[in-house]
Parts: sequence; C-alpha cells; structure tokens
Amino acid sequence: KDMPAKDKEDLRRVVFFCGSFFFSGRQIPGIDADQLPLVLPVGDKADGDTIRIVKFEHYLAPSELTTSMAKLKSDDIAFDKRCANCTKAFVDVGSLLQHCQQAGHQPIYLSDEKMDNSAKPAQLEVFIAYVNLALDRALGERLARWGQEFIDPQNMTEPTDRRGESLGVRVYEAFSCNFGLLRSPSGTASLSLTVDLRAKVVRTLSLLNHFCGNQDPRAFNMKPQDQAQAKRHWIGEVVISMHDKRCYSVVDLIFDKSAATMPVEGLGMSHAEYFEKRKGITLKYPTAVPMVAVLGRKNQTIFLPPEIVAGNELERRVKEQLPMIASFAPEARNKAIDKIRAYLVPGAQKSKGAGGMLPALGIQLHDGRLSAKAQVMSVPRMLSAGIEIPSSRGDNWAPLVNKADFNINPGRANTLNVILVYHERLEQGAETVYGKIRTLVNNMNSSFRLSNRPIEMVRAGDNERHWGAVEKCLGGLNQSHQNIFILDFNNPKGPSDPAYPVIKRILGANGYLSQFVNFKTYAHDQPRDIKRSSIILQGVARQILQKTGVRLWWVSVPRSLPTPSVFVGVDVFHAPRMYDPQLKKKVAKGSCAAIIVQVYRGGNEPSPTVEIFSKTFAREPGKEYDLGEALKTTVSSALRELNVAPQSCVVWRDGIGISSIEGEAMEEINGVKAGLNNDGPVGSEAKRDIPLTYIVCQKRIDTKLLAKGVPGEPDGKYGAPSGTLVEGIQGLEHDTFYINGNAPPYSTAKPVRFIVVHNDKRMEQVPLPELTWDLCHDYPNWTGPIKVPSVVQMAHKLAELGGSFTDVGSSINSSKFKNTVHFL
Repeated sequence: KDMPAKDKEDLRRVVFFCGSFFFSGRQIPGIDADQLPLVLPVGDKADGDTIRIVKFEHYLAPSELTTSMAKLKSDDIAFDKRCANCTKAFVDVGSLLQHCQQAGHQPIYLSDEKMDNSAKPAQLEVFIAYVNLALDRALGERLARWGQEFIDPQNMTEPTDRRGESLGVRVYEAFSCNFGLLRSPSGTASLSLTVDLRAKVVRTLSLLNHFCGNQDPRAFNMKPQDQAQAKRHWIGEVVISMHDKRCYSVVDLIFDKSAATMPVEGLGMSHAEYFEKRKGITLKYPTAVPMVAVLGRKNQTIFLPPEIVAGNELERRVKEQLPMIASFAPEARNKAIDKIRAYLVPGAQKSKGAGGMLPALGIQLHDGRLSAKAQVMSVPRMLSAGIEIPSSRGDNWAPLVNKADFNINPGRANTLNVILVYHERLEQGAETVYGKIRTLVNNMNSSFRLSNRPIEMVRAGDNERHWGAVEKCLGGLNQSHQNIFILDFNNPKGPSDPAYPVIKRILGANGYLSQFVNFKTYAHDQPRDIKRSSIILQGVARQILQKTGVRLWWVSVPRSLPTPSVFVGVDVFHAPRMYDPQLKKKVAKGSCAAIIVQVYRGGNEPSPTVEIFSKTFAREPGKEYDLGEALKTTVSSALRELNVAPQSCVVWRDGIGISSIEGEAMEEINGVKAGLNNDGPVGSEAKRDIPLTYIVCQKRIDTKLLAKGVPGEPDGKYGAPSGTLVEGIQGLEHDTFYINGNAPPYSTAKPVRFIVVHNDKRMEQVPLPELTWDLCHDYPNWTGPIKVPSVVQMAHKLAELGGSFTDVGSSINSSKFKNTVHFL
C-alpha cells in the first residue's frame, strides 16, 4: 500500500487472475513464503475484495524450452533486455542501461533466476496458461474485446449490394491469437504464436430503428397490439449491444419507461445519465421507448436503451453475401500477422502505457514465420454408376452424378411408397413439384424408385397443425404398406420451420425415411429461375436416394488398408443455452452424442449400397467425454448388425481438445477395442486382436496455410489449394498432420489438424493422410471435398439432428435405420 501509484499501475498490468489463482510477471512486494497465509487487503484504507493467499510458487521457464542458460556458470553475470522494476523491454543493452540509470531501476539478471533455490521450471500447461493470459492483456490494451476475439473499432467496412445500397451491417476485423507448443525437427519443444483473422458482423439498424421505421422516435408510440406482437417476436431472441459488442437474451420490452425516466437502482441517476457519465455515451433519443430488458451476469436483469441495441440475426440477403463480405484473402491475413507481431517486438508499439508489455515479460518472437514443406494430394479414384469421375472435376462432380444411370430394371427396383405432406399454401403446385422430383430420382434407374403417385396426400398447416396432420396420417396408415417414405413440402413463415424437429422425432422413432423441401427458401411451385429450381431439386433427388442407402459414387482408399475395415466417426452436439420464459433465465439443453460405423469391404468392385450403423446417446448438457461404454456398445452392435469380421478399424473423433487427449481419448480407445475384440465390459479380456487407429480431428483452430516461395510474388499472397497436406508442423506429444479440405477462391481455407493418438504397429503401412483425404470425398450430402472424413461429418449431422429433439435423440430407432443415411 506504500507503493507509488505509478508503480502500482505498472504491477497491476502484469498480474493476471484466473479463477482461484493468479499469475504475476514479477515478484509482488510483501508476499513472502514465511508470511503465508496472507489476507488481502490489509488495513482499513485498502480497497477491493478480500482474498486469502495460502501458497505461491516461483516459476522459471519450462525446462523443455530452456536452452540458452545451460552453459551459465555460477560466477557468470548475464541479463536480458528487460527491466526488473517496471514493464519495459528494450531493443539493445545500451537503451536498457540508460533507462535503469535514469529511473533508478535494475535489469533482470538471469544468474539470479538460475541460482534462486526457490524457483523451479514451470510445467508446460502452467506456462501456456500464463503466456496466453499475458497475450490477452496485451491485446486488450490496444484493441476492443468482442467475445473471444479482439477488434480495432476504427477499422471496419460497411458493405453494399450490387446497386451500391448499404447492406445494413458493419464488418470488423477480429484477431484470434494464442500461444501453443510445437515439436521441432530435433524433437525439442518450441513456443509458437498462431494469429487468425476473422470477421465480426453487426447490424447498423438498432431496435429503435426497427420499431419506428421512418417515424421520429421522439414522437413514436406503438399501439397495444403492436407492442404485444413486438414482445412475441423479441422476447427470447439474442441481441447485441452496439457499444461493447456483448450479446444478451431479451426478457422483456418495457414500453412505459425510457432511458430518461427509468432510474438505475442504487445509483440515484437515470439510465440516460448513467450511459453519459459512466459509459461516455450521449443518447440521441433518451425519451424513446421501449427499454430493452436483457439477461446479464448471474441471470440479473439489466436495461438497455433501444438505440444502442441491434438484433443479432442477420437478414437473408446479408447471409447470402457473407462469403464475399466477411472473408479475408491471404494477403489480409498476412498483414494481420505483422500487426499482432508488432506487440512482441521491443519498441514497435509507441503508444503511451501500452508498448512492450509482452517483451517485458520475456515473450518475443523470432523473425519470420513458421515454415514447413507441403504437398498437394491427388483426387482419389471415384466412380459413379461405373463411370470414372475425372480428376479435373474433383472440386464438384454434381453434374456427372446427376446424369448417372445405374441400369437397374425398374421392375427389379424397390418402389418407395411416398406420403406427400404439403403446406396448405402449396395446394396448387404440390403434385407438379412431386412429379419433377420423381422424374429426377427415377431417371437414375437405381435400386430405389419413387411411386408414380403418392399413396397419401396430407394437407398441413403451421406448427401443431403440421405435426398433428403427420401424426394423424401415420396413425391411420395401412400396415400392409412397405418402404414408406415421407416427402414434406413445408412453407414456414420464418427462415426455418419449428415443426421440423418435432416431425423428424416422430418419424425417427418409427424408422421412417423422410425428405423435407423448404419452399420458403425457394418457391418451386412458381419458380422465377427454372435453372436454380432444377439445381435445388436435383440435390433433393440425390438426397432421397442416398438416404435409402444407394451409393451414388464410390471412392477408392489405399490398398495397404487391411480389409474389411471399419470406419468410425464420433461427434457430440451441444445445443446453445436458450432463454426460458417460465424460469426467466437461460437454460441448457441436453447434449447429443452420435457414433457412425461404416464398413468398407475392399476389392475392386464398388459396392452399390452403403453399410452403415448409427446410434445416438442423450447426455447431460455440455458433456463431451466419457463415451467409452457408448463406443463399445455401438461398435459391438454394428459388427453384429452388419455381419462383418473386420481386419482393421480407424476412428476419427471430433471435439477433443489438446489437454484432454491423454485421459479422454484413451478411455474411448479402450471402449472401441472392447467393442471390436470382445463382448464383455470395457477392460475385460479380449477374444480378438483387431488393429486400431484413433485420430482426433480439430477444426476450430487458428492455423492458416499461406504459400511461400512463389516466383515473382511476395510470401503470403496466396493460400494453399484444396488437398494440401502439411506434416512438418508436429504436436508435442503425438504425430500430427494438416489437410486443407476445400479452398474457396474468395477466402483463405482453414485446414483441419489431425492428431494420431493411437496407431497399432500393423497399421503403420497405411498412409493415414491419404486415407483421411480420400474419405473427405465420400460424404453423401456434398459433391466435393469436405474438411473431415465422411464418417465424422455424418456423426456431426446425426448429433445435430438428435440434439434438436426434445428427447435429445434417444428415441431414434437405430436398428430400423441400418444401412441408411437417414439424417442427411
């Protein structure tokens, strides 16, 4: 407490709180081991909450990262270019010594740290947590935080449409940065900084603009029926505060209060005065209504003026433009790296009070970027109806698949007895559109065909009148009908249909395949663009056949893979917390885990149908792990249902973080082994010994691959093409490779990191990157390469579908859906 105010502020900059502990970039005066436990604040004059310090550790850099001090002798004196008494770092020794002489400070002596018996090397996990907290602090001093990213509020664009009219949004550059550990070619650990440039989009139209339209907000009053409609629309919706970019759930609209008339509880001022004095925001319309009641921290209700609140949901025309207005080319990302890197170079930032904090903590970057050799993998061999798909069409083979002819005699094909559910607003055109889809499906001459006419025509309305009509139809269905297929032409009032998950749950429990066609997205009964309608309906026709299990195209895999092989995909879907109007707070919905097991028999003859077994598991909200028993049960059931004795198994698991690999992944590996090798509980004696590979897929990473050494072009101008493989960036513990799945021309593709957690010796001859890339072409719902192998994407789709059900997918009839891809 006797420390000068400037020194207090300087120390405060390098203290980072994290839950029940905190880090400090240098020793805190007055905190010594012989004084613990210590209660702060001490005395009546100190401010702030009371905390009790029971233990502290003096850490050095991790031994895995320390190389330069290895030869330092006990009588040597060495120091780096940091000040021990303040948060400053210098570009050279002369500048450091001059500062110390003028300020009465001292350099940091490395020999003191080395000879301090109380100091010990930090664990890698502790060190990474510390440097990332420091990085957040450094970025927060110069940039504004928005969620997990940081933005420059002054650096934004307001995109326009083709006519030059504003799209009503602002797009900000958002920086996502983190430190991580990599394994160098020599096997030692190294610290790396990853910088990603993302887009943050916010609407410029406030709720006040939405309510008032072109009228003057100062004189605008809503009628009671309009107020009720506004409440029905906005309560429960997520909005964004335009001044601090925080998102909130709306709990009420207060139409009899304004910012000028509503007081802030306990402060003796109105909300208009509060925003002016505390936030520095002078409201333009302080008397405008309504006040927007939102859910703040700890489920407390706070009130926001409508002119600083915007809806979080973007208009459809804006969503359609997002790939163009919210994407960044490689050059822009390259500049973002340079901008962030400047924070880590002593003297690069000259702003008062913000420059050089990270260098002062000993965190600096080497010149240049992390480089690694890359190769572009070739498109795998693919066949559609016996015709080879040329590699030149490896980015989109839909036109070839649409013309496929499987030459199955219609008399030998299975006829799908279609129940056509159509919205009452589609009365005139439903049968015509059905005829178009039927023609597209039947022209492929596959093993499944649509009936000439629907066996039932079900007229439906919205919501309860939609799923009620479906339930009534199924309840009175003739039991002699086989191969029932539900085709639902819906026309919701909004962009999505709230009846969709209800009906899919009903159909899923009974094992009925179904296909929905959203006429709100495009009105196929009165198309303005015949070509666009045809493209969409061709996709519908492909989905219908693929849901029945027809393999529209076949992808080859490396011949060194022992066959028959079992491919397993695992993912867990966590539904976002939603506002509950009864409880008046956000509540979490249960999570849904999905496991896909697919059999690959091998051989040169492509299989005409898929062999798939899928299963969902309802779980506690947010529960990602503990899937060992679920994997054992699913894999064991799949081998039995699909009648296969596999010679190998490859698992791709989405959703496991680096810190959870050792514990959670190993538990799942044991579960898969139990399902493959025996019928007993996890950990019991195995009856077989099937070689297993287990790979973690990490999609949410900040890594981008930029080209280097392109003749005549600066480094970083171009991104990596589709199929780019990088194996030179290795994780600390496990073999790692990166693959660019797809590479759109208007942006920079994000690769997926694949971590090989387990690989039996008998699988070492299998080229795992090639196998992974091949299966990125096998996803039935996309005629182009995707980011992850098909079994993982299918697991994601199934988990997302089950997670939308009220029972979180527990009612899906796995046995009836065997050998179908019902969840597309």
